[in-house]
Amino acid sequence: MKVSELGYPEEFIEIAGGDHELYPHQQEAIQTIRAGTNVLVTVPTASGKTLIAYAAIMEKQKIGLKSLYIVPLKSLASEKFDDLKKLRKLGMRVTIAVGDVDSSPSFIKDYDVVVCTSEKADSMIRHDPSILYDMGLIIADEAHLIGDPDRGPKLEMVLSACMYLNPDLTIISLSATISNGEDMARWLRSKLISSDFRPVPLRYGVINGNEIEYTDGKLEKVSGKNYLDDIISGDIEGGGQVLVFVNSRNRAEALAKQIMPITGKYVFLEESLVDLGDDADRYQEMLKSLLRKGVSFHHAGLSMKEKDTIERLFRERYIKVLVATPTLAAGVNLPARTVVVRDMSRFMDGYSQYVKKIEILQMLGRAGRPGYDTEGRALIYASTDSAVEKAREYLSGESEPIISIFGGRRALQMNVLALVSTGIAKNLEEVKKFFGSTFFGQQNVISDIYADLEKTIGFLVSEDFIRERMGNYEATTFGKTVSDLYIEPKTALILREYFEKSHSIDLALFYICRTPDMINFSARTGDMPYISNFLEEIEVFDDDDDNFSAAKTAIVLKNWIEEVPVIDITEKFNIGPGDVQSKIASADWISYSLSRLAELFKPEIRGELERLNIRIKEGIKEDVLSLITIPNIGRVRARRLHRAGYRTIDQVASAQPSDISRIFGFSSKLANETVDHAKRIKGRYR
Repeated sequence: MKVSELGYPEEFIEIAGGDHELYPHQQEAIQTIRAGTNVLVTVPTASGKTLIAYAAIMEKQKIGLKSLYIVPLKSLASEKFDDLKKLRKLGMRVTIAVGDVDSSPSFIKDYDVVVCTSEKADSMIRHDPSILYDMGLIIADEAHLIGDPDRGPKLEMVLSACMYLNPDLTIISLSATISNGEDMARWLRSKLISSDFRPVPLRYGVINGNEIEYTDGKLEKVSGKNYLDDIISGDIEGGGQVLVFVNSRNRAEALAKQIMPITGKYVFLEESLVDLGDDADRYQEMLKSLLRKGVSFHHAGLSMKEKDTIERLFRERYIKVLVATPTLAAGVNLPARTVVVRDMSRFMDGYSQYVKKIEILQMLGRAGRPGYDTEGRALIYASTDSAVEKAREYLSGESEPIISIFGGRRALQMNVLALVSTGIAKNLEEVKKFFGSTFFGQQNVISDIYADLEKTIGFLVSEDFIRERMGNYEATTFGKTVSDLYIEPKTALILREYFEKSHSIDLALFYICRTPDMINFSARTGDMPYISNFLEEIEVFDDDDDNFSAAKTAIVLKNWIEEVPVIDITEKFNIGPGDVQSKIASADWISYSLSRLAELFKPEIRGELERLNIRIKEGIKEDVLSLITIPNIGRVRARRLHRAGYRTIDQVASAQPSDISRIFGFSSKLANETVDHAKRIKGRYR
C-alpha cells in the first residue's frame, strides 16, 4: 500500500514525505487503528513511527476528536511539534504545551492536536479530568520509559487515567523493542505490532583490539589504539558522520579534543556559523575551537543555546564527529552513519555499573541516517576479554523487561493525592481499584500493596492533605493546591515548614533547595567553608549531607539573583551553564509554589515571595524588577538601563530612543521598540 492509497487529502502525501510504499508495520498499525483497536508499536529508531501517528490523528480529525501527543522531554516535545506543525497544511490547529503546570487546560478546546510532556499531561488531568472526554486519541511516544525511575510513574499515571476515565479513547504507544511487549500490550488493551525492520540496515559489531568483529561473522582491521582515527577518517571521506557515546562530561570533552586533529584535516568552519549565544561561559572558547574543526562534545552542562547550535550544526552536517554523554540518546534525534559506544558502564550510586541493555540499544539505534546512508554501523568498544563478552551479550538476545515502579513511596503519595483531589477516587476501595488498573497492578499481586495504600492515605490525612467524611475522602484546600501545583507532598511539607521560621531570602532559597523536587549539586570538601558560613547565617546547625548539598545549590541561586555573570558562577563552582539553567528551572517552579502556599500560611509575605520567584526566573536584583517586564529586556539589558539612569517604566517611556540607543547593546531598532513597549505598559496601568 502507498501513502496515496490511505484516502487522505493530497496535502497528506507531502506531509508524509512523498507517495512511498508503507512499511509492513505501518500498514498493519494503520489498519488496526481504523478497526478501532489500540496499538503498541515496538520498532527500532527511525522506522517510520511518526507516519503511524499522522494517520491516527487524521482518523480522529475526521470525526471531530482531538489528539494528545505525549513525549518524555521538553526537547523532544519541541522536535515533535516541528514535525506535527505540518498538519496545519490540512487546516488542523496544532500547539505545544510544556510550560506552566499550574494552569487551566481550557486552551485545549481551541486546538486539534496538542504536543506535551508526561508531566504536563498529568498536570492537565489533575486540573480538569473532563478534558479526556474531548479527546479521541492519546499517543505515548517512548512508552518503554514507563520503567524509568523518574519519568515512568508520570506516564503510567496518565495512561492509567486515560483508560480508567475514558475507555473509548484510542491509545497508540510507540516504543523501542522490549522483551515483555505482550505484557505491556495486554495492560494497554492493545494489539502488539513488533518489527526489527529499519529503512537503513545496521551492521552491529564489537571493537576488539585491532579489529571489528561484526555479528554477521565478518572482521574488519583497525589500528588498535587509534581505532577511532580509522573509523572517523573512513566515514568523513565517504560523506558520513560519527557519534561517540562516553560515560562522563570530562571524557566527552577530552575525547573531542583528541579527535580534533583528525577532523581538522577535512573541516574548517567560518566563525559566523558558530553562534553560541551572548552569555560567556567556561565552555565557549573550547567549543569554538572544536566546532571550527568539525568536532564537538555534548552533555547536560552546556547551555541551551550551545546545545541548540551543536545539534543544528550536526544536522546540517558541518560537525563530522560528536562525542556525547547518554543524555543525548534519550533526547533529540541526531542520527549518524556510525555510532560507537565507548563506555558500557557508568558511575551510579557511588560505584561503576553496566548500563541497561535497552539504553545501549537506544544509543546504537542512532546509527544510519535515512536519506543519506545505505547502511549504518553500530559498534561497541571493548578493551578487555570480559568487556568483549559483555559487548557480545548486548548485541544478542532480548533486552530487559520493562518493570513498573508505580508502587514506590513517592509515586504512591503523589498519585493517591491526585486521585482524591480530582475526585477520580473517593474512598479506599476506589483507590485500590485504580491501582489495580495500572501496569504495576498487572505485574504484581495488587493486594500486596493494600497496606501501603492505607499507610499513604493515613499520611495524607495526618498532614492535612485530605480529610475523611463518612468513609469518603476529599482534598483539603492545602491538598488541592499541592496537587494542582504538581509538587510532591514531601516538598509541600518542607515549604510549609518555612512559614514557621523567621523568613529571609537566604532561608527561602535553602528551603526551596531542600525539597525532593530539586536535584542539588554535590557538596565537595573545598565547598565546605562557604557552605558552613551560609548555614550558620541562616541558623541551620544540622551537619547533614543533604543540607550541605541544598546549601551549595542555594548559594549558586543567590549568586544568580545577585546578577553575578554566568561565566563567574560556572568557574567559581566548577559547574556548567546547563547546570545553572536546570537549577533555575526547578527553583522557578518551587519558588512559585512557595508563593502560592503563602496564601494559605502567611499571606503577608506572599508579595515578597512572588518577587523572589521573578528574580529566580530572570536572575536579577530587586531594583530592576519593573524593567524586566519590558519585552526583550533581560538581566543584562535591564542593568544597563538602570546604570544609565532609566530605573522605572515611566522613565523609559519618557526617553528619546536616540538616547537609549547610546547604551551598549541597544541598536536603534531595539531602542525604539523598548520605548514603545514601555509606553504601552505605562498606558496599561493608568
